[in-house]
Amino acid sequence: MSDAPEIRLSLGTGLHLRDADLWLDPRSPRPRAFVSHAHADHVARHQQILCSPVTAHLLQARYRIARDRLSIQEFHECRNWEGFLCTLLPAGHIAGSAMLHIVDENSGASLLYTGDYKLRSSRSVERASWKTADTLIMESTFGLPRYVLPTATAIESQLCDFVKESLAEGQTPVLLGYSLGKAQEIAAILAAHDMPFVNTASVAQMTEACRAAGLALPAATLWHDAIPQGHALIAPPQFLRHKDFSRISRPRTAMLTGWALNPSARFRYGVDAAIPLSDHADFPDLLRTAEIVQPRRIITVHGSTRELAASLRARNFVAWSHFGNDQLELFSDFP
Repeated sequence: MSDAPEIRLSLGTGLHLRDADLWLDPRSPRPRAFVSHAHADHVARHQQILCSPVTAHLLQARYRIARDRLSIQEFHECRNWEGFLCTLLPAGHIAGSAMLHIVDENSGASLLYTGDYKLRSSRSVERASWKTADTLIMESTFGLPRYVLPTATAIESQLCDFVKESLAEGQTPVLLGYSLGKAQEIAAILAAHDMPFVNTASVAQMTEACRAAGLALPAATLWHDAIPQGHALIAPPQFLRHKDFSRISRPRTAMLTGWALNPSARFRYGVDAAIPLSDHADFPDLLRTAEIVQPRRIITVHGSTRELAASLRARNFVAWSHFGNDQLELFSDFP
């Protein structure tokens, strides 16, 4: 099989496709970059940004990035980029999140960069889709064997039970999740179970931005004064430290995060409950991704990179962490 596209790997400056002169989710501004989604830790003010249409809309709405900096590409559309065929695939992470599949027209070598993703279906975003590739660059957020999420049905039951029990006891359920991504999934679950809710301003703003970009989401009812009886409140995690939190009568709080799988999560976040609703792939799905893509080599990034790479090597994949003690082996493979 042909060699993979040459990749420059550097802890200080990020992932760079040298021949295509394209950076992958760099943290600092670059001339040309692929931005997989609109979470702040994946966004910088690059001169030219390759992204999906929904991500483009969110970059403008959330970060005021100028339209003329955006090179917008639809999912599954194939375009030529400096002699490389680029395709954006749904990543299933948040609204607009994309994976990048790239093929060298000359050598036929291929690469798939996942960005943040998940395999499981959800109510608020399109499910991930895949292409095989010679090289797989994959996230490792939940790259340890202990991170195995319950089924979607079980997680939704936990969420609904928390809301019902809180209301039955005369408490106000406060559901905490990132204003972009997690909050929309919480809203979609509550709406599917006919449970009314209101939103803080930041959540409402992001939900309306997603709706304006074409996503089928419940309209965002903004919380103004008293929370209506029988309603939950959807808020970002930092809301616990906001002065308005003290206005809520008998709040009962739940953090919705994959880190809820850690026994100490409820105490770490200072909440009444932690529910493992995640927009990342868990450990079994990370392993399954390698089986789906069938790469010749794997680079793990963002998270438990060494541990996941070791688990993949134990399953006969050629896998190396972007960081850590296997650097010499990695650079011998990628000159």
